[in-house]
This record gives sequence, C-alpha cells and structure tokens, in this order.
Amino acid sequence: MVDIWGETTTDAGTAPQEAIFYPGAGRDPLSAARIAAQGHLLAIAGGAERAAARDFIATLVPAYYAGRGGAAGLRQAVDAAEADTSAAGALDYVTAAIADGNLFLARMGGGRAYRVRGETVDPLTRATAPVGAQPAYSLAVPLLPGDRVVLCSAAAAAVVGDGRALGYMAEQRSPREAVGRLVALAHEHGAGGDVSVVVAFVRPAPRFNRAQTGTLLALGVAALAALGWLAWELWRYWQLAV
Repeated sequence: MVDIWGETTTDAGTAPQEAIFYPGAGRDPLSAARIAAQGHLLAIAGGAERAAARDFIATLVPAYYAGRGGAAGLRQAVDAAEADTSAAGALDYVTAAIADGNLFLARMGGGRAYRVRGETVDPLTRATAPVGAQPAYSLAVPLLPGDRVVLCSAAAAAVVGDGRALGYMAEQRSPREAVGRLVALAHEHGAGGDVSVVVAFVRPAPRFNRAQTGTLLALGVAALAALGWLAWELWRYWQLAV
C-alpha cells in the first residue's frame, strides 16, 4: 500500500513551468487493478518550456501503464516520452516506479530522488549517476513498509542536498504534511522559480483484501442477527414461564 502526495509551486507569480504526476493527481484514469499490477508511477518534469514538461508526462504515463511496468516498463516509457517531446533535450526530469517492493528510477538534469528509512536518508545519487546527455537509470532499490520516497525538482534538490534535511520525514503522519513542510523549507532557503516535490509513504499491506473484508462484515452481521434472535426467544420463554 502506497500513499502519495505532490505539489508544484512558484515564487514568480506566474504559472509553474514544471509538471508532476502520481496516481490520484488530477483526473487520473488509472484503475486500482492496473496500479496493483504495474505499480505506482511518480514523475516531475521541468525545463525551459512548460508545454514540453506537460507533453513529456502526457506520454510517459500511458506508455508506462501500457507496458510491463517495473524497470523495463519505466525505461520504455521514458524513451517514448522523450521521442514524443520536441524539446526533450531541454527537459529536466526525475521519475520513479514503485513496483513489487522495489523502486526503479530514471532522471535527467538536477532533479533527485531519496529513500528515507527511519532516520537514515539515502540520496540514491550513485544509483542514478548522469551519463552524458542520456537519462540515468537505477537498479532495483528495495523498499520496506515505513519507507518514504521523495522526488525533488532541481530547485528543491539544491536545498535538500545530501538529504540530511529530510530526517523529519519519519515523524510525518501523511505525505501531504511532508510535502508542505519540504516546499516551505525550500522557499525559506531561497529556492527560486518552480519547486516541485512528490512524496510516497510505503504502508504495511492490509491484513485482509476488499473481498475478505466484505465476507467478514457479512459474517459479523449474520452473527449479530443470530444473537438478536436468540435474545428474543429467551425473552419470550421468560415471559411464558412467568
């Protein structure tokens, strides 16, 4: 189970040039079954042209969910999005897929990703070291319940640096709270232009799925009805005995 929140803000008083995506953002057409099968895709894209960032994500998302998911699906989706974006060379992006208990990353430019586990913050820079003008991909980064995944745009990453500033994440109750605090921190430290952040909380899996929960509720209702009937019969018996 993964809870996600993201925000894009700007101090310029104009529409942000960056764009973000995560399941549940805006008019998200993804079904729960598709997300369960192929994982959660997170993305931040920016650059000189606002339209290019939006075009990149508009192609990235359907390409990922039309594929196999995971590492191979992310690589194919990034390739498709770059090919379909006229200003791909000017793009700055960081995108991640959370699937099968792992995190898969791709990035280009100054955006960064972090894994927060308790008080330990892994900036994942070695996993996605830039390779010339090509996007950098990571191997599988294992995730555990309680982990936090943080994607930062270039401006936010410049403030966060090696990630020590993210130590507070373990104390946050929701990704929305964590995002709000990180955005505020970035602006307080002089981050200019757009600041985009996406945070995912990896939760423990529920003990019962939806079908099992429905069955348990039905059994509980039936048991309460049986107890009510038994109480009624005992009351009638007592009345007759008196």
